[in-house]
Amino acid sequence: MEIERVTLPEQAYIYVERTTQMGPQIADAMGSGFGEIYSFTEQKGIQRLAMPMAVYVDMPQDNQMTMRLGFFVSVADAEKAEGAVKSAVITAGDAVKAVHVGPYSSLNETHQAVWGHFATLGAKHAMPVWEIYVDDPTTMPEAEVKTQVFRKIG
Repeated sequence: MEIERVTLPEQAYIYVERTTQMGPQIADAMGSGFGEIYSFTEQKGIQRLAMPMAVYVDMPQDNQMTMRLGFFVSVADAEKAEGAVKSAVITAGDAVKAVHVGPYSSLNETHQAVWGHFATLGAKHAMPVWEIYVDDPTTMPEAEVKTQVFRKIG
């Protein structure tokens, strides 16, 4: 797996938030969240600038995790957020990026590798952490599905 340091511009995104127990419930929470945010973008004529993503602004606690499920969008489209759909930005700066290939159930291994890579950089971990789901797992073999994993450098 290739892990690299990247410099990213500020990126606006819109999202819906879901909190769930760790485990198989995550898939249901993601499914409902992505359905909701996708419908919102269609209704509002918002152009999605990347594939769906999950942003984690806090580490899981007490076997629960909170996810922001959404899409990168333009600043103008981010201003259309309303109701349960919120907007935020990932600030410009350095991050570590890895590409996970395989089932979502093994994404934790990639996150651990990214975490470990910080020691080689002499850098501090920061939040957020985010995943961009490059491939659609309903149209590709599970073993070939790619997910980009990012973590901000503090």
